[in-house]
Amino acid sequence: MLLLVGLLTLILNGCNKEMTVDETTAAAYVKAQGYAIMKSNGVIDTYTLEKAKLSGPMESTPYQQAWGVQKLDPDPYFGKTITVYGFTVANHPLEKIYHSNTKVSIMLCEGKVIGGTSFPDDHGAMMRAGAPYSIDGKTLEEVTGITFIEWMANWKKKYGSS
Repeated sequence: MLLLVGLLTLILNGCNKEMTVDETTAAAYVKAQGYAIMKSNGVIDTYTLEKAKLSGPMESTPYQQAWGVQKLDPDPYFGKTITVYGFTVANHPLEKIYHSNTKVSIMLCEGKVIGGTSFPDDHGAMMRAGAPYSIDGKTLEEVTGITFIEWMANWKKKYGSS
């Protein structure tokens, strides 16, 4: 009987994964945006931000796209560790476009939320969407107020060719 209770306790504790302080901070930010968290996907990326991450080979494209829809400049974060937490959410503006839940990625640096992205949680919709949206579902053009071509020219001047 004691073995059964111990095994049951171990299973229950394993299923109730504790959130880290940073993940709790990210989750609180998601909730503050008005989104209902359906699932926490944990850490989805950790990297040191360097200029090479924002320009260069194809591997830099996801970082360019993510930083392109931020309201802040990446420059203050060069040399720092960025941790990205993922969540599947409901009540997001992209639901009206793609008719599915939305995945949001929240970027933290030194324990503070510095930005995030959103993307439809449906594979077909993901293929149609192409690049990530801002955390609130805006395109690069809506966030920056310029066309993608203008943005890319500015990006290349500042961070190098891609």
